[in-house]
Amino acid sequence: MISEIITIGTEILIGSITNTNGPYLSRKLTDFGYEVRYHESVRDNYDDIRDAIELAMKRSDVIFLCGGLGPTQDDMTKQALAHALGLELVFDEETWNHIVNVSMSFSKKITENNKRQAEFPKGAIIIDNPKGTAPGCLLNYEGKQFFLMPGPPREFEPMADDIVENYLEKVAGENFVTSLLLVNIGESLCESILRKEKIETENVEINTFAKTGEVEIKLIAHAENPEDVPKIGKEHAMAVDRVKELFKDNLYGNGERDSFETLVDLLREKKMTISFAESVTGGTLATMITGVAGASDILKESFITYSNETKEKLLKVNPETIETYSVVSEEVAREMSEGLYHKTNSTYTVATTGEAGPKPSTNHEVGTVFYSIRKEGEEILGGKRLFKGDRKAIQYRSSKFILASILLHELGVHHGRK
Repeated sequence: MISEIITIGTEILIGSITNTNGPYLSRKLTDFGYEVRYHESVRDNYDDIRDAIELAMKRSDVIFLCGGLGPTQDDMTKQALAHALGLELVFDEETWNHIVNVSMSFSKKITENNKRQAEFPKGAIIIDNPKGTAPGCLLNYEGKQFFLMPGPPREFEPMADDIVENYLEKVAGENFVTSLLLVNIGESLCESILRKEKIETENVEINTFAKTGEVEIKLIAHAENPEDVPKIGKEHAMAVDRVKELFKDNLYGNGERDSFETLVDLLREKKMTISFAESVTGGTLATMITGVAGASDILKESFITYSNETKEKLLKVNPETIETYSVVSEEVAREMSEGLYHKTNSTYTVATTGEAGPKPSTNHEVGTVFYSIRKEGEEILGGKRLFKGDRKAIQYRSSKFILASILLHELGVHHGRK
Protein backbone atom coordinates (compact mmCIF):
# COMPACT_ATOMS: atom_id res chain seq x y z
CA MET A 1 0.00 0.00 0.00
CA ILE A 2 1.53 3.31 -1.08
CA SER A 3 0.81 5.89 1.61
CA GLU A 4 1.04 9.67 1.72
CA ILE A 5 0.97 11.95 4.74
CA ILE A 6 -0.18 15.54 4.28
CA THR A 7 0.29 17.78 7.32
CA ILE A 8 -1.77 20.94 7.26
CA GLY A 9 -0.94 24.12 9.13
CA THR A 10 0.79 27.42 8.38
CA GLU A 11 2.52 27.15 11.76
CA ILE A 12 4.50 24.15 10.49
CA LEU A 13 5.77 25.89 7.38
CA ILE A 14 6.83 29.09 9.14
CA GLY A 15 8.69 27.13 11.82
CA SER A 16 6.50 27.99 14.81
CA ILE A 17 6.09 24.32 15.68
CA THR A 18 7.90 21.10 14.82
CA ASN A 19 5.98 18.52 12.82
CA THR A 20 6.05 15.44 15.06
CA ASN A 21 2.87 13.92 13.61
CA GLY A 22 4.41 12.91 10.30
CA PRO A 23 7.32 10.93 11.80
CA TYR A 24 5.05 9.33 14.43
CA LEU A 25 2.57 8.08 11.82
CA SER A 26 5.36 7.02 9.44
CA ARG A 27 6.85 4.71 12.05
CA LYS A 28 3.46 3.15 12.74
CA LEU A 29 2.67 2.63 9.08
CA THR A 30 6.09 1.19 8.24
CA ASP A 31 5.87 -1.32 11.06
CA PHE A 32 2.41 -2.29 9.80
CA GLY A 33 3.78 -2.98 6.34
CA TYR A 34 2.63 0.15 4.50
CA GLU A 35 5.04 1.97 2.22
CA VAL A 36 5.17 5.67 3.13
CA ARG A 37 6.40 7.23 -0.08
CA TYR A 38 5.39 10.90 0.27
CA HIS A 39 5.28 13.59 2.96
CA GLU A 40 3.84 16.99 2.18
CA SER A 41 3.10 20.06 4.32
CA VAL A 42 0.75 22.82 3.20
CA ARG A 43 -0.53 26.11 4.58
CA ASP A 44 -4.00 26.70 5.96
CA ASN A 45 -5.09 27.65 2.47
CA TYR A 46 -8.09 26.14 0.73
CA ASP A 47 -6.54 25.93 -2.74
CA ASP A 48 -3.23 24.53 -1.44
CA ILE A 49 -4.98 21.78 0.53
CA ARG A 50 -7.21 20.86 -2.42
CA ASP A 51 -4.22 20.79 -4.80
CA ALA A 52 -2.27 18.54 -2.40
CA ILE A 53 -5.23 16.15 -2.22
CA GLU A 54 -5.60 16.01 -6.00
CA LEU A 55 -1.88 15.28 -6.42
CA ALA A 56 -1.97 12.59 -3.72
CA MET A 57 -4.87 10.86 -5.48
CA LYS A 58 -2.69 10.39 -8.57
CA ARG A 59 0.15 8.65 -6.77
CA SER A 60 -0.99 7.11 -3.46
CA ASP A 61 -3.47 4.50 -2.24
CA VAL A 62 -3.93 5.67 1.34
CA ILE A 63 -3.84 9.39 2.15
CA PHE A 64 -3.62 10.84 5.65
CA LEU A 65 -4.67 14.46 6.19
CA CYS A 66 -3.36 15.72 9.52
CA GLY A 67 -4.70 18.95 10.97
CA GLY A 68 -7.29 21.54 10.02
CA LEU A 69 -10.25 19.94 11.79
CA GLY A 70 -10.85 22.72 14.31
CA PRO A 71 -13.80 25.14 14.51
CA THR A 72 -12.17 28.27 13.03
CA GLN A 73 -12.35 29.59 9.48
CA ASP A 74 -8.77 28.54 8.71
CA ASP A 75 -9.63 24.92 9.59
CA MET A 76 -10.78 23.77 6.17
CA THR A 77 -9.44 20.27 5.55
CA LYS A 78 -12.85 18.61 5.33
CA GLN A 79 -14.18 21.35 3.10
CA ALA A 80 -11.19 21.07 0.72
CA LEU A 81 -11.48 17.27 0.58
CA ALA A 82 -15.22 17.41 -0.14
CA HIS A 83 -14.57 19.94 -2.92
CA ALA A 84 -11.76 17.86 -4.45
CA LEU A 85 -13.96 14.76 -4.54
CA GLY A 86 -17.19 16.51 -5.50
CA LEU A 87 -18.97 15.48 -2.29
CA GLU A 88 -21.29 17.41 -0.02
CA LEU A 89 -20.68 17.93 3.69
CA VAL A 90 -23.22 16.29 6.00
CA PHE A 91 -23.96 17.44 9.57
CA ASP A 92 -23.86 14.59 12.14
CA GLU A 93 -26.14 15.22 15.11
CA GLU A 94 -24.61 12.50 17.30
CA THR A 95 -21.14 13.96 16.83
CA TRP A 96 -22.44 17.42 17.65
CA ASN A 97 -23.93 16.21 20.92
CA HIS A 98 -20.56 14.62 21.78
CA ILE A 99 -18.73 17.88 21.01
CA VAL A 100 -21.13 19.81 23.24
CA ASN A 101 -20.67 17.37 26.12
CA VAL A 102 -16.87 17.34 25.80
CA SER A 103 -16.71 21.14 25.61
CA MET A 104 -18.86 21.46 28.71
CA SER A 105 -16.62 19.04 30.61
CA PHE A 106 -13.64 21.22 29.64
CA SER A 107 -15.60 24.35 30.65
CA LYS A 108 -15.31 25.62 27.07
CA LYS A 109 -17.85 27.97 25.57
CA ILE A 110 -19.75 26.55 22.59
CA THR A 111 -20.06 28.80 19.56
CA GLU A 112 -21.78 28.39 16.19
CA ASN A 113 -18.33 27.75 14.66
CA ASN A 114 -18.03 24.49 16.59
CA LYS A 115 -20.70 22.99 14.34
CA ARG A 116 -18.06 22.83 11.58
CA GLN A 117 -16.44 20.01 13.56
CA ALA A 118 -19.62 17.91 13.21
CA GLU A 119 -19.65 18.14 9.41
CA PHE A 120 -18.16 15.34 7.32
CA PRO A 121 -17.88 14.45 3.63
CA LYS A 122 -20.84 12.30 2.66
CA GLY A 123 -20.13 8.59 3.24
CA ALA A 124 -17.37 9.15 5.81
CA ILE A 125 -16.96 6.85 8.79
CA ILE A 126 -16.46 8.94 11.93
CA ILE A 127 -13.49 8.12 14.17
CA ASP A 128 -13.88 9.16 17.82
CA ASN A 129 -11.41 11.56 19.40
CA PRO A 130 -11.33 10.84 23.16
CA LYS A 131 -8.78 13.61 23.76
CA GLY A 132 -10.57 16.55 22.16
CA THR A 133 -13.51 17.98 20.22
CA ALA A 134 -12.27 17.28 16.68
CA PRO A 135 -13.32 13.79 15.52
CA GLY A 136 -11.45 12.18 12.66
CA CYS A 137 -12.95 10.21 9.83
CA LEU A 138 -12.30 7.56 7.18
CA LEU A 139 -13.53 8.03 3.63
CA ASN A 140 -13.35 5.38 0.91
CA TYR A 141 -13.52 6.92 -2.54
CA GLU A 142 -12.93 5.22 -5.90
CA GLY A 143 -10.32 2.80 -4.56
CA LYS A 144 -8.56 5.42 -2.41
CA GLN A 145 -8.69 5.72 1.36
CA PHE A 146 -8.60 9.07 3.15
CA PHE A 147 -8.02 9.44 6.87
CA LEU A 148 -8.64 12.84 8.44
CA MET A 149 -6.95 13.37 11.80
CA PRO A 150 -6.63 16.25 14.31
CA GLY A 151 -3.39 18.24 14.45
CA PRO A 152 -2.51 18.53 18.17
CA PRO A 153 -0.13 15.62 18.99
CA ARG A 154 -1.94 14.70 22.22
CA GLU A 155 -5.05 14.05 20.09
CA PHE A 156 -3.27 12.85 16.96
CA GLU A 157 -1.12 10.08 18.46
CA PRO A 158 -3.93 8.10 20.17
CA MET A 159 -5.99 8.35 16.98
CA ALA A 160 -3.02 7.16 14.90
CA ASP A 161 -2.70 4.14 17.19
CA ASP A 162 -6.43 3.47 16.85
CA ILE A 163 -6.39 3.74 13.06
CA VAL A 164 -3.45 1.38 12.64
CA GLU A 165 -4.98 -1.17 15.02
CA ASN A 166 -8.61 -1.01 13.96
CA TYR A 167 -9.10 0.68 10.58
CA LEU A 168 -6.22 -0.11 8.24
CA GLU A 169 -6.49 -3.02 5.83
CA LYS A 170 -3.80 -5.61 6.39
CA VAL A 171 -1.42 -5.81 3.46
CA ALA A 172 -1.26 -9.03 1.51
CA GLY A 173 1.35 -11.52 2.63
CA GLU A 174 3.49 -11.12 5.74
CA ASN A 175 5.79 -8.33 6.90
CA PHE A 176 9.03 -8.68 8.83
CA VAL A 177 10.16 -5.44 10.50
CA THR A 178 12.86 -5.18 13.15
CA SER A 179 14.31 -2.05 14.73
CA LEU A 180 17.68 -2.14 16.46
CA LEU A 181 18.79 0.87 18.52
CA LEU A 182 22.45 1.73 19.03
CA VAL A 183 24.18 4.35 21.17
CA ASN A 184 27.64 5.94 21.18
CA ILE A 185 28.26 5.23 17.52
CA GLY A 186 27.81 7.42 14.43
CA GLU A 187 25.51 6.70 11.50
CA SER A 188 28.31 6.95 8.93
CA LEU A 189 30.33 4.27 10.72
CA CYS A 190 27.25 2.04 10.96
CA GLU A 191 26.56 2.40 7.28
CA SER A 192 30.19 1.69 6.38
CA ILE A 193 30.17 -1.51 8.40
CA LEU A 194 26.86 -2.63 6.90
CA ARG A 195 28.06 -1.97 3.35
CA LYS A 196 31.29 -3.84 3.94
CA GLU A 197 29.45 -6.87 5.33
CA LYS A 198 26.86 -6.86 2.50
CA ILE A 199 24.01 -8.10 4.69
CA GLU A 200 21.24 -6.58 2.60
CA THR A 201 19.63 -8.99 0.13
CA GLU A 202 17.04 -8.86 -2.61
CA ASN A 203 14.35 -9.49 0.02
CA VAL A 204 15.80 -7.73 3.09
CA GLU A 205 16.12 -3.95 3.07
CA ILE A 206 18.32 -2.27 5.71
CA ASN A 207 18.14 1.45 6.54
CA THR A 208 19.95 3.56 9.13
CA PHE A 209 18.51 6.65 10.82
CA ALA A 210 20.50 9.10 12.92
CA LYS A 211 19.12 10.56 16.11
CA THR A 212 20.90 12.64 18.78
CA GLY A 213 23.48 10.26 20.20
CA GLU A 214 21.75 7.23 18.68
CA VAL A 215 21.36 5.28 15.46
CA GLU A 216 18.37 3.17 14.50
CA ILE A 217 18.89 0.27 12.12
CA LYS A 218 15.65 -0.94 10.57
CA LEU A 219 15.48 -4.26 8.73
CA ILE A 220 12.40 -4.74 6.54
CA ALA A 221 11.24 -7.69 4.45
CA HIS A 222 7.91 -8.63 2.89
CA ALA A 223 6.63 -11.99 1.66
CA GLU A 224 3.84 -11.43 -0.84
CA ASN A 225 2.98 -15.12 -1.27
CA PRO A 226 2.34 -17.56 1.60
CA GLU A 227 4.79 -20.09 0.15
CA ASP A 228 7.58 -17.49 0.41
CA VAL A 229 7.00 -16.70 4.09
CA PRO A 230 9.34 -19.37 5.58
CA LYS A 231 12.21 -18.54 3.22
CA ILE A 232 11.99 -14.76 3.53
CA GLY A 233 11.31 -14.96 7.27
CA LYS A 234 14.48 -16.99 7.73
CA GLU A 235 16.43 -14.59 5.53
CA HIS A 236 15.24 -11.66 7.65
CA ALA A 237 16.05 -13.44 10.92
CA MET A 238 19.57 -14.26 9.71
CA ALA A 239 20.14 -10.63 8.76
CA VAL A 240 18.91 -9.46 12.18
CA ASP A 241 21.23 -11.90 13.97
CA ARG A 242 24.18 -10.76 11.88
CA VAL A 243 23.53 -7.08 12.57
CA LYS A 244 23.14 -7.79 16.29
CA GLU A 245 26.49 -9.55 16.33
CA LEU A 246 28.21 -6.75 14.42
CA PHE A 247 26.95 -4.03 16.77
CA LYS A 248 26.70 -5.95 20.04
CA ASP A 249 28.92 -3.44 21.85
CA ASN A 250 26.54 -0.57 20.98
CA LEU A 251 23.16 -2.31 20.84
CA TYR A 252 20.71 -1.57 23.64
CA GLY A 253 17.19 -2.27 22.42
CA ASN A 254 14.56 -2.81 19.74
CA GLY A 255 12.64 0.45 19.86
CA GLU A 256 10.14 -0.41 22.57
CA ARG A 257 12.00 1.76 25.13
CA ASP A 258 14.47 4.60 24.78
CA SER A 259 17.96 4.46 26.29
CA PHE A 260 16.95 6.30 29.48
CA GLU A 261 14.02 3.96 30.14
CA THR A 262 16.21 0.95 29.40
CA LEU A 263 18.88 2.13 31.86
CA VAL A 264 16.39 2.88 34.65
CA ASP A 265 14.64 -0.46 34.19
CA LEU A 266 17.94 -2.34 34.14
CA LEU A 267 19.22 -0.69 37.33
CA ARG A 268 15.87 -1.27 39.05
CA GLU A 269 15.95 -4.93 38.05
CA LYS A 270 19.43 -5.27 39.55
CA LYS A 271 18.52 -3.18 42.62
CA MET A 272 21.29 -0.70 41.85
CA THR A 273 21.42 3.00 42.66
CA ILE A 274 23.02 5.99 40.98
CA SER A 275 24.10 9.48 42.08
CA PHE A 276 25.41 12.48 40.17
CA ALA A 277 27.81 15.34 40.85
CA GLU A 278 27.33 17.64 37.88
CA SER A 279 29.31 20.69 36.95
CA VAL A 280 29.39 21.19 33.17
CA THR A 281 26.16 19.23 32.63
CA GLY A 282 24.29 21.39 35.14
CA GLY A 283 21.69 18.85 36.21
CA THR A 284 21.00 17.36 32.76
CA LEU A 285 21.97 13.83 33.84
CA ALA A 286 19.50 13.90 36.72
CA THR A 287 16.81 15.41 34.49
CA MET A 288 17.19 12.60 31.96
CA ILE A 289 16.83 9.97 34.67
CA THR A 290 13.94 11.61 36.51
CA GLY A 291 12.02 11.86 33.24
CA VAL A 292 11.47 8.10 33.50
CA ALA A 293 8.78 6.56 35.70
CA GLY A 294 10.36 4.55 38.51
CA ALA A 295 13.48 6.73 38.69
CA SER A 296 12.96 7.22 42.42
CA ASP A 297 13.93 3.58 42.94
CA ILE A 298 17.43 4.13 41.56
CA LEU A 299 18.34 7.83 41.87
CA LYS A 300 19.79 8.22 45.33
CA GLU A 301 21.20 11.76 45.34
CA SER A 302 22.16 14.40 42.82
CA PHE A 303 24.23 17.56 43.23
CA ILE A 304 25.07 20.48 40.95
CA THR A 305 28.59 21.29 42.10
CA TYR A 306 29.27 24.27 39.88
CA SER A 307 31.71 26.27 41.96
CA ASN A 308 35.17 25.25 43.12
CA GLU A 309 34.07 25.90 46.69
CA THR A 310 31.17 23.42 46.39
CA LYS A 311 33.42 20.78 44.87
CA GLU A 312 35.86 21.17 47.76
CA LYS A 313 33.27 21.43 50.53
CA LEU A 314 30.72 18.83 49.37
CA LEU A 315 32.87 16.33 47.49
CA LYS A 316 36.20 16.86 49.28
CA VAL A 317 38.06 17.72 46.08
CA ASN A 318 41.59 18.74 47.02
CA PRO A 319 42.19 22.48 46.29
CA GLU A 320 45.71 21.58 45.22
CA THR A 321 44.29 19.31 42.50
CA ILE A 322 42.29 22.22 41.13
CA GLU A 323 45.32 24.51 41.40
CA THR A 324 47.64 22.02 39.68
CA TYR A 325 45.41 20.63 36.91
CA SER A 326 42.60 23.26 36.73
CA VAL A 327 38.97 22.60 37.60
CA VAL A 328 38.38 21.30 34.07
CA SER A 329 40.49 18.17 34.24
CA GLU A 330 40.37 14.40 34.48
CA GLU A 331 41.93 14.54 37.94
CA VAL A 332 39.18 16.77 39.32
CA ALA A 333 36.45 14.60 37.76
CA ARG A 334 37.97 11.55 39.45
CA GLU A 335 38.08 13.22 42.86
CA MET A 336 34.49 14.39 42.40
CA SER A 337 33.22 10.87 41.69
CA GLU A 338 35.26 9.47 44.57
CA GLY A 339 33.92 12.06 46.99
CA LEU A 340 30.40 11.38 45.74
CA TYR A 341 30.81 7.67 46.39
CA HIS A 342 31.94 8.25 49.98
CA LYS A 343 29.01 10.62 50.48
CA THR A 344 26.24 8.50 48.93
CA ASN A 345 27.54 4.90 48.78
CA SER A 346 25.59 4.50 45.52
CA THR A 347 26.28 1.64 43.13
CA TYR A 348 27.12 4.13 40.39
CA THR A 349 28.58 7.57 41.06
CA VAL A 350 29.03 9.94 38.12
CA ALA A 351 30.88 13.25 37.97
CA THR A 352 31.30 15.80 35.18
CA THR A 353 33.36 18.92 34.63
CA GLY A 354 34.14 20.82 31.46
CA GLU A 355 33.56 23.78 29.16
CA ALA A 356 30.01 24.35 27.89
CA GLY A 357 30.73 27.81 26.48
CA PRO A 358 30.09 30.14 24.86
CA LYS A 359 33.58 31.21 26.01
CA PRO A 360 36.08 28.90 27.76
CA SER A 361 37.14 29.67 31.32
CA THR A 362 40.27 27.51 31.02
CA ASN A 363 42.70 26.60 28.25
CA HIS A 364 40.37 23.80 27.09
CA GLU A 365 38.23 24.06 23.98
CA VAL A 366 34.49 24.72 24.35
CA GLY A 367 32.74 21.35 24.30
CA THR A 368 35.44 19.60 26.32
CA VAL A 369 33.93 17.33 28.96
CA PHE A 370 35.81 15.29 31.55
CA TYR A 371 33.80 12.58 33.27
CA SER A 372 34.33 9.85 35.80
CA ILE A 373 32.03 6.87 36.39
CA ARG A 374 32.52 4.62 39.42
CA LYS A 375 30.83 1.36 40.24
CA GLU A 376 31.02 0.28 43.86
CA GLY A 377 33.68 2.94 44.33
CA GLU A 378 35.99 1.74 41.53
CA GLU A 379 36.37 3.90 38.44
CA ILE A 380 35.25 1.85 35.43
CA LEU A 381 34.83 4.56 32.79
CA GLY A 382 36.08 8.08 32.38
CA GLY A 383 38.25 10.47 30.47
CA LYS A 384 37.93 13.37 28.06
CA ARG A 385 35.45 13.85 25.22
CA LEU A 386 34.74 16.72 22.86
CA PHE A 387 31.13 17.54 21.95
CA LYS A 388 30.01 20.01 19.29
CA GLY A 389 27.15 22.48 19.45
CA ASP A 390 25.92 25.31 21.61
CA ARG A 391 25.81 25.21 25.39
CA LYS A 392 22.52 23.31 25.57
CA ALA A 393 23.60 20.80 22.91
CA ILE A 394 26.92 20.13 24.67
CA GLN A 395 25.15 19.46 27.97
CA TYR A 396 22.58 17.18 26.32
CA ARG A 397 25.00 15.22 24.14
CA SER A 398 27.58 14.69 26.87
CA SER A 399 24.92 13.59 29.36
CA LYS A 400 23.38 11.16 26.89
CA PHE A 401 26.83 9.76 26.06
CA ILE A 402 27.61 9.21 29.75
CA LEU A 403 24.29 7.49 30.53
CA ALA A 404 24.63 5.39 27.37
CA SER A 405 28.13 4.36 28.48
CA ILE A 406 26.72 3.13 31.80
CA LEU A 407 23.92 1.30 29.99
CA LEU A 408 26.30 -0.43 27.57
CA HIS A 409 28.66 -1.37 30.39
CA GLU A 410 25.86 -2.90 32.43
CA LEU A 411 24.42 -4.70 29.40
CA GLY A 412 27.89 -6.04 28.64
CA VAL A 413 28.21 -7.39 32.17
CA HIS A 414 24.71 -8.85 31.87
CA HIS A 415 25.68 -10.69 28.68
CA GLY A 416 29.12 -11.77 29.86
CA ARG A 417 31.11 -9.18 27.88
CA LYS A 418 33.98 -7.11 29.24
